[in-house]
Parts: sequence; structure tokens; C-alpha cells
Amino acid sequence: MATPTLYQNTKNGQIVEFIGHHDKDCAMVKNQAGEVSYVYVNNLVEWKQGTGRTQIVAKPQVSAREKQREEQELKKPVIPPETRINLNLATQQILTTAIKGIGHSSAKQIIELRASLPNERFTSWEQLRAVKRVNWDAVIDSDVAWIG
Repeated sequence: MATPTLYQNTKNGQIVEFIGHHDKDCAMVKNQAGEVSYVYVNNLVEWKQGTGRTQIVAKPQVSAREKQREEQELKKPVIPPETRINLNLATQQILTTAIKGIGHSSAKQIIELRASLPNERFTSWEQLRAVKRVNWDAVIDSDVAWIG
């Protein structure tokens, strides 16, 4: 039996297309305007043409392949933007403890370089390449720091 792709959000009555599971309680859906949003799976009911809000029926089912892919994605370390290091505000201690490959002398050079710039702010990663002992490509790829 194929799972239906159209559901009705019982909170606001919108007809939505089921895209996938965000986690075990939330689903990613797209409304008729094409806007993607997240809703609780418990708020989704199967939509049948010609009916209003329906009684609760089968929830969107997750295929084994999709479930395995979601589990693998959950295992990947993701650094939320709120916890990344702003290089324009970071102290020497934060630089050395939070960013792999930056020691005390490199952190000191970064702070001194920042102080010598206009407005004491970095505007690009290229400015930081003046500190030679740091593998900036690895720092950028790790997404643990940003210039704000």
C-alpha cells in the first residue's frame, strides 16, 4: 500500500505535501504556496478530496532506507551557528581551546593582526592567511569559526 503524500495540518487546516521526517516527532511539509515548514507528525492527517478536517488516520511512514539515512545524518556532528567562534570577538584563550590547530602564539598573532586592521575587524578569510602556522582551509572546512 502506497503512503499518501497529501496531508491536512489539523492546527491550521492547510493541505500540505509530506516531504520527509525531520526527527521522530516532526515532519517537513510543503504547503500549496510552496513554503516549506515543520509540523508535528501528530498534527497531520490523511487528506481526502472533498472532505474537511478528517479523523486521525495513518501517519506518514518512513521507509527503511530513509530511516537509515536519517540515522546516519543524526550521527554527523553539527555545530550550531550559536556555538561557532566569531573571530572578531574571540579572545586568545577561546581561540586556543575551541579551534584545533591554533596554539597560543598563533592566537596571539591573530589578536594582534585584528588590532591592526581598520575598525579592528576581519572582513575576509584572506586577511587571516597572514598567520602562516594555521591551516585555514581546515578551519574553514570544520565550520567552527566565522567572521562576523
